[in-house]
Amino acid sequence: MKKTFISFLFFLFFTSHSYACALLQVPIGTPVSVAKGTFDFLDSYSSQTYGKNTSARFSNYAIDYCENSPLENADLEVIVYDSKIAGINLISSDNEFKKEIYEFTKYNITDPGEEFSNENYLGYKDISIGGLLIFYTRLELRDEIVEVLEITNNQMSDYTIGEEIIDVTG
Repeated sequence: MKKTFISFLFFLFFTSHSYACALLQVPIGTPVSVAKGTFDFLDSYSSQTYGKNTSARFSNYAIDYCENSPLENADLEVIVYDSKIAGINLISSDNEFKKEIYEFTKYNITDPGEEFSNENYLGYKDISIGGLLIFYTRLELRDEIVEVLEITNNQMSDYTIGEEIIDVTG
């Protein structure tokens, strides 16, 4: 019994960083009723408010949902469509922390590529895995470097972009 417990602790502390990162533990397509156990800010979601033709984009601090990660200055966006999680985005535009999304992606998902280790390199990379569509992007916007990590799937991707998304505040 003691050996099993020690093995479990070893597994818990020395495996992937993503185990401590709640935002990676919510699958795309998860019902809001389940996802709000992780993302407490989804308590304000109401399917009657947004209906079937509109997605709701909720924003919060990423570090609150991924402790001990490099996401100290990143924003988390959770996009909900038809009472399901349609997408999870991480965004960072602080020039003092140009590679925080890159570092997070490299150590928790996969390495976007050696070219992105240069903090001034601009571009995007499709790093999709299995049924997940995952895109890492670094671009320049208003003389600032912006990093974006987008996670969705084929069934929900159409609901994560476009004019039918409402930003939810509060």
